[in-house]
Amino acid sequence: MSQRSAVVDAFLDREAAAAAVSCYAAALDARDWAAYRALFTDDIAIDYGAIGSLVGVVAADKWTDRCRALEGFDATAHRLSNISVAIDGDNATVTSIVDAAHFVTVNDAVLLGDLIGRYTHHLVRADGWRIAGVTLTVVGYPAGKDAFDAAFAAARAIFAKGNA
Repeated sequence: MSQRSAVVDAFLDREAAAAAVSCYAAALDARDWAAYRALFTDDIAIDYGAIGSLVGVVAADKWTDRCRALEGFDATAHRLSNISVAIDGDNATVTSIVDAAHFVTVNDAVLLGDLIGRYTHHLVRADGWRIAGVTLTVVGYPAGKDAFDAAFAAARAIFAKGNA
């Protein structure tokens, strides 16, 4: 293999890993649960402890079902930036900044649950890149932590009512 083709292969590998993480955000916002589930290994290490959520290894089907609670929101926008990819053989770490806006209407008022944070996705090469773990670290809550919590509580209640 020539040096040029090795550089091109490495570039394409990094782009494919970054694309998996971009698809993570896009599938959440589109509520495309089949596409979302397809991104993962069968079991994934989740650390969403920064927002008081799940920390542990969970089946990808269970994590996908848990994320369906986002259907309680009118809309979400998970915007990624500063994406950085480090590949070590068949493992990759993709870090990014996430600006995650969540909108839900309650009594004719729109609540905004917004956070700025960092994602760290751990991927493994398995018929392409698959997400084996994700950590969310919170940097701040532009609309305030109370607003974030209120929006999520309202969306969870709406989701639960619609799926009772």
